[in-house]
Amino acid sequence: MSLSVFNRTNMTLGLVQGFYWMASCVFVSFLVRLLHGYGYNDYQTGITLTFASLASLVVQPLLGRLADKVKSVRRLLISCLLTAIVAALLLNTFYRYTFLVYGLILIIFGSFRSLVYIIDLWSLSVDKECKEFSYGFTRSFGAVFYAVSAVFYGSAIDRFSTSIIVTCFCVFSSLVALMAMFVKTSQKSELPVMSEQSLPAIDALKILFTNKAYVVLLVSYTLIEMSCIANQNYLTRKFEVLGSGDIYTGLALLTMGLLQLIPLLLNAKTTRRFSAPSLMLVCFIGLNLRNLIMAFSTTSLATVSSYLTEPFAFGLYIGAILYYMNSILPQKVRYLGMTLYAAITSGLGGMIGNYMAGRIAKSYGILSMMKFLVIPALIGLAIYIVFYPRNVQRNIG
Repeated sequence: MSLSVFNRTNMTLGLVQGFYWMASCVFVSFLVRLLHGYGYNDYQTGITLTFASLASLVVQPLLGRLADKVKSVRRLLISCLLTAIVAALLLNTFYRYTFLVYGLILIIFGSFRSLVYIIDLWSLSVDKECKEFSYGFTRSFGAVFYAVSAVFYGSAIDRFSTSIIVTCFCVFSSLVALMAMFVKTSQKSELPVMSEQSLPAIDALKILFTNKAYVVLLVSYTLIEMSCIANQNYLTRKFEVLGSGDIYTGLALLTMGLLQLIPLLLNAKTTRRFSAPSLMLVCFIGLNLRNLIMAFSTTSLATVSSYLTEPFAFGLYIGAILYYMNSILPQKVRYLGMTLYAAITSGLGGMIGNYMAGRIAKSYGILSMMKFLVIPALIGLAIYIVFYPRNVQRNIG
């Protein structure tokens, strides 16, 4: 890696990614602990997580469509962050009102978690103006900040209780908004292609759902997310059942974040050398392996070791999914295609997975639930192998 990547644009976008994933780590990864701190049981937690996934399902495609049309993605990003901060503060005040909590979680996840790919695609749009832009370098900030903060959060929650979660989320979300204001982009680079040649929504959806490579990936990853989202959401509860503290959750997330660095820093070389469908196949195998180890491990350290698969699981997926979408989708539907994909996979898949997790955990316990939920992910992998997308043109940019 040359020193030229340490320019103002890369560093600023890196801090946007870093602070975003610090906020995501404390709220999303420790949400189950936060809800238990509020006095919610496993079934109520499962219902709450179902609302979180519903937010992804409904809001992400709307944000993607909006991002394709608005003149400034930056303003959309900052507006969503401020909405999430206000909702989080209300959550911490009115947590005793169950139905209000469901609504506030829906707002937070809709406005905050839906930004994952908006930030990625906004970052990639800067590539046209900054010759030294490196997505792998900027996204690696997210992995490092996530990893370091995970250990801090794990030990801090053990010491100070879950009361710090909302405060940390609001602070780091504010820093994301602040750093986004300093990203130098022209109006032209922020203006998506959709604004110039608008496509009707029906025509855009036809382009997406008549694309075999898109549909195969969508179905496969939705099933994988049913397993992975639910099992990862209940990871803190598994450590609790095994008699461990939140420090083990922090250690698991530290391992995940640091090992994501390997594929992120090698992203440019990897995408030049291998096809997008083959990289996705490796990711799906890695995610299933991680899921199996996490579910069937009987000790806390063995559970943590499931994240040793990260370099060829989600760590590889982060860059591979953008490469895949760039290869199969025209620019005019890319924001919509990416956010709709995320909405269905994490939204619909997460809703079903979280609801099943809550029901099964209530009847049979956390450990049995995690073992049962490896099945959808294995089915998703099998579907991808059977309908493996061939003849996909390479398009890295």
